[in-house]
Amino acid sequence: MKRIALLCILGLIPLISMAQNPPPVEQALVIANVTVIDATGAPARRGQTIVVEGGRIQEIGDALKVRAPKGAKTINARGLFVIPGMWDMHVHVWETDRTFPMFVAYGVVGVRNMGGHIDDLKRWRDRVASGELLGPQMVISGPLVDGLNPVHPDYSFVVHDPAEARAAVGYLKQSGADFIKVFDNLTRDEYFAIADEAKKQGLPFAGHLPQGVSPSDASAAGQLSIEHLSGSLEESSKHYNEIQLLKTVPARSPSGEAARSLSILKMEIQGFDPRLTKTLAALFVKNGTWQVPTLVARRAEAFLNQDSILKDPRLVYIGSEERKQWAAVRETMNKSNPPDFWAIHLAAFQEEQNIAREFHKDGVPMLGGTDFGSAPYVYPGIDLHDELAALVGAGFTPMQALQSVTLNASKFLGRSDFGTLAPGKSADMVLLAANPLTDIHNTRSIRAVVLRGRYLNRAALDALLARAKSSAGGH
Repeated sequence: MKRIALLCILGLIPLISMAQNPPPVEQALVIANVTVIDATGAPARRGQTIVVEGGRIQEIGDALKVRAPKGAKTINARGLFVIPGMWDMHVHVWETDRTFPMFVAYGVVGVRNMGGHIDDLKRWRDRVASGELLGPQMVISGPLVDGLNPVHPDYSFVVHDPAEARAAVGYLKQSGADFIKVFDNLTRDEYFAIADEAKKQGLPFAGHLPQGVSPSDASAAGQLSIEHLSGSLEESSKHYNEIQLLKTVPARSPSGEAARSLSILKMEIQGFDPRLTKTLAALFVKNGTWQVPTLVARRAEAFLNQDSILKDPRLVYIGSEERKQWAAVRETMNKSNPPDFWAIHLAAFQEEQNIAREFHKDGVPMLGGTDFGSAPYVYPGIDLHDELAALVGAGFTPMQALQSVTLNASKFLGRSDFGTLAPGKSADMVLLAANPLTDIHNTRSIRAVVLRGRYLNRAALDALLARAKSSAGGH
């Protein structure tokens, strides 16, 4: 069985041409006496005042020197900390009634959507950009580009040969996709046809690694980001050649496929060699290949057999149908796998944490993402904060973890309008009651969110969460 296909994949982004008009703002906003953490890597600056007009930051300076515009709404933020709004760089959005309120309430002001129905995604993207819909900015891939027997047939563009693969790139560009997402069942020839055509079309491509395409291959081909650390554990194994040979042996039944996948995972873990990881990291740095570890999704996979996930209080925000789907996946996984399956997957997750640590230490560019909407028991908004904590657990400093969803996201997307706090930037900010640089868990202590100049206090954020809960039928 393919490593829980629930953990769909990836995406990547180019210079985005989507509209970027801020929501209508009735008056100027002044946030006074706040401690600014601008995500550039600079130390926190106390006693600052931020002036916002027209949905953008106009001025940041010493509270005693900055003058409020006439008629501005002034917020006394003494004792509070402000960080840039965050981007979840790997999600799948299927509806907005529940997910958008949760994104905003937890300070997520932008998302990179890694696969879905393009007409819905374009409509939501445009409504957010125009200010008609309160929600995060969206960068979208549209459908996955996959080969025969697609993993997700309901939102895949299926190609049958390299010529169709090339045509898919042009079609998706004309359809309004911001990037191309490649998926599991492409052939090697189809994959490289997409890589070549995407380069010709000036459109980034990202995603999973089809069978027969290694992380080294993908990096050399120009894949902008690789999701879920795909292939890195395999290519870091001394048994890599044996694994490739085993993959060529046809499985005669679903149980045979599951047994083979488990054998491969054992070989990956038993043969893990940190020196091979360092070699791979050097290639990624050289080629500018980004990694999106989605550690919260990998952890959810490893612990899917635990009964505690059925008692998670956040389930009140998940609709009944989705809960049933999650439970069905869990039941199937528990019934169809041998007893040692979970221990092996837990060991694989721990090795992936080590790989993320090594990549980060060696300078591989990284992004924070959750895989919400594909991975079961991963929640919109709140789990991006868990991902930040997981990155710190993997060796990031709190500032570096914060940058993975702010500054790094802006660099990856080729945009200069967000990512840090500075004059001219979009007024997307999160006000916190405690310092996230001393404890990354303090990103959860949200007192208010400023969304492109619109100030949402704690009561407004609580109302959004109540709306999400009501929409889900939670109680």
